[in-house]
Amino acid sequence: MHVTSIDRYDIEPGTLTEWTLRPTAASLKSDIPPSYNQRFHLDTARAHGFGRSVWMAGSLDLPGTLDRSAVRRTFEIFIRRHDALWTGFDVHPTRIERLMVPPDAVALKESDPVRFDDPVSLRAHLRTRFTAECDPLTFPAYLFAIVQRPTSSTVIAAFDHTIVDGLSLVIALRELRQIYDLITSAPVMDDTQIGRVLSDPGSFISYCETEAVDTAVDDSDPRIRVWSRFYERCGGTAPTFPLDLGVEEGRPARQASDVRLLLDGPDTARLEENCLRAGGSMFTGVLSAIGTALQREGGPLHLPLQFPLHTRHNHRWKDSIGWLTATAPIVVPVSAYGSFESTLTGTHASFRTALSLKGLSMEQVRRGVGDGYRRTRTDLFMVSYIDYRKVACPEQLRAMNAHHISNVTVCDDAQFWVSRTGEGLSLRSRYPDTATAHSTISRFLDQLESVFTEVVRNDITTPVPAYS
Repeated sequence: MHVTSIDRYDIEPGTLTEWTLRPTAASLKSDIPPSYNQRFHLDTARAHGFGRSVWMAGSLDLPGTLDRSAVRRTFEIFIRRHDALWTGFDVHPTRIERLMVPPDAVALKESDPVRFDDPVSLRAHLRTRFTAECDPLTFPAYLFAIVQRPTSSTVIAAFDHTIVDGLSLVIALRELRQIYDLITSAPVMDDTQIGRVLSDPGSFISYCETEAVDTAVDDSDPRIRVWSRFYERCGGTAPTFPLDLGVEEGRPARQASDVRLLLDGPDTARLEENCLRAGGSMFTGVLSAIGTALQREGGPLHLPLQFPLHTRHNHRWKDSIGWLTATAPIVVPVSAYGSFESTLTGTHASFRTALSLKGLSMEQVRRGVGDGYRRTRTDLFMVSYIDYRKVACPEQLRAMNAHHISNVTVCDDAQFWVSRTGEGLSLRSRYPDTATAHSTISRFLDQLESVFTEVVRNDITTPVPAYS
């Protein structure tokens, strides 16, 4: 899985056709409220207005001549399987109402084909269309597209973030390929028979309903006390990137992006081996390297940040399309003496503490900490990690040329997505497009690469130079 942004998406040009949902029945209001993540996202969209969708897209390549009727049927079956795709929101100044369409009302409108002869104009067009169609203030907030060529085609499924998370894109690409292959290899199979071959899609709407009735918790719960202390360390708000990015608090600037391979496959394996030998893990090794690199650039010895955790612990949501994540707090304790092993030991202990907070929804956290938290920025300092080798067949993702594509919008903090594949360890960075931020992030990423190289090349107990 290649994790990238739309401005860096490498796609071969061809003839583009789009499919959008046009239900045959009117949408109805639902009493099921948005999830915490959805409400947070919709509140941000309401403040910023139309046209700043934080959409996410997945793409895969199909070899040979495309069967267009099979593609259309693939999209229809996929939509009917996942109730997250039947729903949207009517966003008012003082309320948010969920809208639903029945699955039997699913119908797709196909656009006229448009030929593109270069990748730059195709990327620009896709970005414009996805931003318009995948906006949280519209319904439906997703779009399917095909770029067709004589010997191959690219399938792209784009969604607003209210509908999907990173794992949902993996599920979507896997299912779209499975459904298309079943239709083209066994055209006599009906939709029900195809559904029996696939995994149980679960129900994201039931997940939202369950979250809405979760038991309230207060500061008598030790997990809430951990969150309260974390926010107190951060000044009563979410963590922020510790170096200057050249933006005012709560005033987002245009977003810049960086996508790079940090380590190749063999070096990534050596990094993991070193981290495991020292009692850590790949993820805590990554966090330790980030903390060390930032400290070299003048950052703190105790680095607070948040990281996402999936909430698919109940088997019925394992293969659901939806936004099923929470975040956890962690403080990376950077060694003042340049000992990566010491930093890793402390970070791994902090990580184990963070995992003990599982089971709390972010809605419960916000209610539990009460006035101990206030939102001061659009974004927060976050580091995400996904090992795609463990969530999908690596050979299948490679054969499909699978991509996770994110929009480029605005931001007022720095966020980082670390991904591991058979090719190695990659990083996508999102930060404000200011001269200060470009300089800061460039120096930080150079330091980060240096730390990784030192840890891979040296014994993990060898001190790495501390900032002075």
